[in-house]
Amino acid sequence: MSKVKGTVKARNRNMSTDDRLEQICEVASDLFFEKGFWQTTTKEIAEACNISVGTLFYHIKSKYDFPILFTRVHINDVDKWEKEIRDLMDNYEPEQLLGMAVKKFVELLDLRYKIVIFWATVSHHLGWEYLEDMANMDLKIVSLFKDIIDKGYRTGQFKTNNPLLTAINIEVMCHAWIIKGWYLYQFYTLEQYAAICQQHAVLMARGASDLKIPPGIEYPAVEVQHLKDYWNRRRKEKPEGHGSDSWVRSRAK
Repeated sequence: MSKVKGTVKARNRNMSTDDRLEQICEVASDLFFEKGFWQTTTKEIAEACNISVGTLFYHIKSKYDFPILFTRVHINDVDKWEKEIRDLMDNYEPEQLLGMAVKKFVELLDLRYKIVIFWATVSHHLGWEYLEDMANMDLKIVSLFKDIIDKGYRTGQFKTNNPLLTAINIEVMCHAWIIKGWYLYQFYTLEQYAAICQQHAVLMARGASDLKIPPGIEYPAVEVQHLKDYWNRRRKEKPEGHGSDSWVRSRAK
C-alpha cells in the first residue's frame, strides 16, 4: 500500500471546491515526491484522495494540470507573504524588515516543500504555458526583497553595490533549505536555518561601501515578456531542447 494512501484521510464531502483542490494538490505532491511525476497515474491520485477517478476529473482535465494548480497554491502563499511584509514597510527599520521577510519566506517554502521540489525537478521539461505564472511569482519575490534593500540603501543602513543581485542571492539562499535539504536537515532545524538566513541576508545587504559596479555593466529590468521572448527564441534555435531547458541552461546572446 502506498505510504501516501495510508496516511491521507478523506475529508468530508461538503468541503468547498478550493479546499478539495488543495487536498488533491497535497496528495498529488506527496505521490510525485514518492514515485515521480511521470510514474504517478491519475488513478493512484484519486485512490489516495479516497475519491473516484470521475470526481478527480471533475477538478482537473489531466495530470498535466498539476503544474498550474501547484503554482496557484504557491502564488496564494506568496501573495499573503508579500502583503504581510509590505503592510509593515513603514513600521520597521530595513534590517528588521528584511529579517522578518526572510524568516517568513523560509517557513513558507518549508510548508510547501514538496511543491518546491516538484518545480525544481520537473519545470525544465515543461512548456512556457506552465512557466509564466511561476516566473511572475519569482519576480514578485525578488522585487520585495529588493524594495526592502533599496529602502535600507536610502537610509544608509545597506551599502550593497548591487541590490538586485543581492535580492536574488537572498531568495536562492532561502530555497537552499529545500533544494539542499538532504544535507541541511542533518545539521539544522527549520528555526535554526531561518535564523542563519536572516543574519546572512542582512550581512549581504549591508555590503561594503568601497565596492563599485564595474563600468559598462548594466542590469536592465526583467519582465516576464522578456523571459517568454527569450524562451521562444531559444526553442527555435534548439527545437530538441526540453521545455525551459533551452533558456535556463543557455547564455543570452
